[in-house]
Amino acid sequence: MLTMIIIALLVGVLSQIVGVRVGLPSIVFLLIFGVLIGPEFLGLVDPDEFGEGLEIIIKLCVGIILFEAGLNLDKDEVKTHQNAIIPLISIGAVITMVGGAALAKYLLDLPWNLAFLYGALVIVTGPTVVQPLLRRIKVKPNLKNILEQEGVFIDPIGAIVAIFVYEIVLQSSSAFMHSVGLVFYRLMIGAIIGVVGGYIISVSVKKFYVYMEEFSDLFVLVSALAIYGLSEFIILESGLMAAVVSGMVVGNLNIPDEENLKKFKGKLTVLVISLLFMLLASDLEMKNLLNLGFKGLLVVVGLLFVVRPIEIFGTLFKTELNLREKLFLSYIAPRGIIAASIASLISIELKNRDIAGGEVVQGLVFLTIAFSVLLQGSTAKYVARLLKVTFTTSRVVIVGANSLGRLLAKVLREMEIGVCLIDTNTRLVDLARKEGIEVVEGNSLDIDQLEKTGISHSDSLVSITTSDKVNTFVSRLAKVDFGIENTHPVLNNLADDIDTQSINKLGLHIAFGKSLNLYDVYSKISAKEYVVFRFDVGKSMNGNALEDIALPEHLIPLIIKKKKTDEVSIYHEGKILETGDQVTILDLSPFATEFDLLENSEKQLIEV
Repeated sequence: MLTMIIIALLVGVLSQIVGVRVGLPSIVFLLIFGVLIGPEFLGLVDPDEFGEGLEIIIKLCVGIILFEAGLNLDKDEVKTHQNAIIPLISIGAVITMVGGAALAKYLLDLPWNLAFLYGALVIVTGPTVVQPLLRRIKVKPNLKNILEQEGVFIDPIGAIVAIFVYEIVLQSSSAFMHSVGLVFYRLMIGAIIGVVGGYIISVSVKKFYVYMEEFSDLFVLVSALAIYGLSEFIILESGLMAAVVSGMVVGNLNIPDEENLKKFKGKLTVLVISLLFMLLASDLEMKNLLNLGFKGLLVVVGLLFVVRPIEIFGTLFKTELNLREKLFLSYIAPRGIIAASIASLISIELKNRDIAGGEVVQGLVFLTIAFSVLLQGSTAKYVARLLKVTFTTSRVVIVGANSLGRLLAKVLREMEIGVCLIDTNTRLVDLARKEGIEVVEGNSLDIDQLEKTGISHSDSLVSITTSDKVNTFVSRLAKVDFGIENTHPVLNNLADDIDTQSINKLGLHIAFGKSLNLYDVYSKISAKEYVVFRFDVGKSMNGNALEDIALPEHLIPLIIKKKKTDEVSIYHEGKILETGDQVTILDLSPFATEFDLLENSEKQLIEV
């Protein structure tokens, strides 16, 4: 059993890496590789060997995933979009359940009880599939927030509703009202325990942080599991709501070292999802998928392209969303880990009770997951562009709140370009804030912290720390994980960690067209020994890059504005100039001899 867990973890993490590299939600590869290592193919992992322990593992993993989802929920964003989120997770959930049930009944001839079981299971979308998908699309922030928050809230609600329908399957029709009351009772108890438990965790960390500084993340994790277990002990199936609510409370009470906690929980969740989905996918019998045939595929297509649009247009008619935005929300509804987990749990329970049909529902849920994630993950970017719901306002993320970063931010703002800095140095962050620059204090190599800069709806990233490795890694991260094409690392000629060739092999181009002595640049800017000016490219420079024409070391090209398109971007190595383009230059030796090619150009001095 230990060997199987190790194999599941190893293959699961590799699946996550492949997902990031290919640019599709990792759940696609978790499903494929999970089936491959299962009993029907390689036989490396057999969930039946776990016995009753499989159910316990699934429940604990789901509890951790939901707690982490609640931890990252922003209460301010929830308030902003509550007129869309509340209808989606209430009326919208009912529409999805009824619509999914009708499709399963009339296309697959499932009994109504099993049809409604399928409808309840596919209510959920889930942040584990929605967030990776949205990271690669520069979609409008309001749409991004609605989809992410819908996923977080609908997970526990959908899971509990599925358990409720499962109870109806087991009981007679006379017990219907009892089951309805039981569902709301579970929701209420779970929410109460979650609020109280989350508050106790937060107060404990704040009060005793000095004694538990090195173990605060572990304390929060163990406490979250304790809250889940307590809620389950008081009343079964209430732990899901307790997990997500306690996470929300902890995430919004500003506990010490919150960012490191979220980073730890995020990595733990990746590990948990890897293990969980490997076990679930390896437990799937392929015959259950194949037996669904063409009609099973029609059920999934109907759910995605008929039921989802009815849900969106039927619940969001009072919002300010326009037609194109509603169409995009109608298209994005991938199902994920929670649907698979609860479907597998219910299938196990039905099999134990000798009730037929559980494997059919499980197969249909997995088909829904695979089809929705693969289709939407590969086409969402193009649909967003077609519907014109991408974020078109120019925005640049600058890694490094040093003097060069702050200067560049001011110049970009003067050109009406949105900008946000990120840095781990509290002093530099405070300086940026005093200068009125948007800034995030955090580690740029952490995806969650980098996302706070608004990188998902940014055009460019430039990294200007003194570490070539950091500059290269964060540029590559932004390019691969967020789909930002214009990502440029600065090369520090004193660091000598990474050469130009290595950077180019990664598909990156050096910012400002050349390596810099960053320490000298920082000190001269801090000492105000510089000027910034713009000039228009003349015919003599047409068709060249600035680094090809022996630009003096004291002249650093920062920004280029193309005449033909008005596009503003960070100047980088290999950027070809055209007559009429406008280049912004940082001059670190204002009284030096003029450069021949610029001396006849009309220069505009910029005050920064």
